[in-house]
Amino acid sequence: MNIVIIGAGNIGQYLAEILSKEQFNVTLIDKDEEALQSISESIDVAVRYGEGTDWQLLDELLEFSPDLLIAASNDDQSNLVACAIAKNLGYPRTIARISDGRFLNSTRLDFGRIFDADYFVSPELLVANDIYKFMSSPGSLAVETFAHGAVQLRTIVVPRSWRKSDVRLCDLNLPEGMMIGLIRRKWVPDDEDEEQGVVRKRVIFPHGSDCIYPGDEVTLIGETDVIADVHYLFGSSKTMVKSVVLVGGSLTAVNLAKVLRSRSVDVRIIEKDERRCSQLIEQLPTATVIHGDGTNMDLLMSENVAGADMVVACTARDEVNLMIAMVTKEAGCEDVVIMLSDMRYTSFVDRLGINHTASPRISAANRILSLIRIGTVSSMVSLYEHQAEIMELHVSKDSKVAGIPIAELGPQLPKDFLIAVIQNRGRIMVANGNRILSPGDTVIVVADPKHIDQLEKVF
Repeated sequence: MNIVIIGAGNIGQYLAEILSKEQFNVTLIDKDEEALQSISESIDVAVRYGEGTDWQLLDELLEFSPDLLIAASNDDQSNLVACAIAKNLGYPRTIARISDGRFLNSTRLDFGRIFDADYFVSPELLVANDIYKFMSSPGSLAVETFAHGAVQLRTIVVPRSWRKSDVRLCDLNLPEGMMIGLIRRKWVPDDEDEEQGVVRKRVIFPHGSDCIYPGDEVTLIGETDVIADVHYLFGSSKTMVKSVVLVGGSLTAVNLAKVLRSRSVDVRIIEKDERRCSQLIEQLPTATVIHGDGTNMDLLMSENVAGADMVVACTARDEVNLMIAMVTKEAGCEDVVIMLSDMRYTSFVDRLGINHTASPRISAANRILSLIRIGTVSSMVSLYEHQAEIMELHVSKDSKVAGIPIAELGPQLPKDFLIAVIQNRGRIMVANGNRILSPGDTVIVVADPKHIDQLEKVF
């Protein structure tokens, strides 16, 4: 597939990197020559200097037969105009990144039709919903749903009280309707890292002989009703969130506050810019807006931030969010969510003891990747910086795996691949070795993304 991306910012560059690794032909457009030069040296993509709204530039790129244009710049209007131009030039599909929620409201005007955009993607809204999913599933690091809500993925941290480290997965007697899809484990790779206090994490695609250890991040997949009780299985806590402090009056904070208030969660927003505070009061009349610096310990203590169930550091700057997290934990609130764009800070976040980070670029990329995939792969969620993918695959009538028990499919499938759930004529079945795939089935799988092309051919 040939893809044109407009905008070499955080989201555009991240998308280009992922799509390039998956063997898509990517052309990245931006007006920052230095950024394009740096990207071209590290990522296998074509770069073009120019404006995304330059119709002549978009016309020139038609010679490469583009299948899709993604307008991912930081300017909504430019993205909409670029989509309109591209579609009228003959581009088959367009995706527009949008921040202003008014463009997503189609009660009076259909902006998708007006601007010829097939899909709108709002990173700030998507990440706000991702944070809320985390909040609404206490003790879970991530929550995703598939098969119209019938199947759920949930990632939890195994508590230190876990006493079954010597029990193999095949002997764990998990509830029917649930299986272990991934394990992420801390490890110290060498003596030098140990001396420096560096702890890395590796992703394990588990099999029956693997075991679960305290501190592991375990991703479970299964029927939604069964997964809802997973905390009882591992003996972890499940305390509902009733009050939240948002530090930073960003657009993500506004979107998240609206969701939380609609669920009667108490919301306080700390924002240091007085003018922005006035805007927040107008937009969120039922939330409490506090004018002040979220990195000020005295302010956090006076506002009893420690009494909140959760604090979300959601300014536009990673460094400020990290500072907020450190000060907030020092003030006595242990449950902190941090917005993070630069994943190079991940190891530092781990050392701070912050269990959950949210990234607008990852949320947007997951959504766009699900829109790009057509045919066999119908949806996709990326985990752990694209080290693993959760996908819905459709078994075709010519599939090489149809009619064969799953236990006998080993030679045809990679080791870092796991069939988790089968949807057959409306029935949901957690996979086991005796299950047989049939044409027309939808299969939820966990795999290393490098195998996507192979899976499309097999299924």
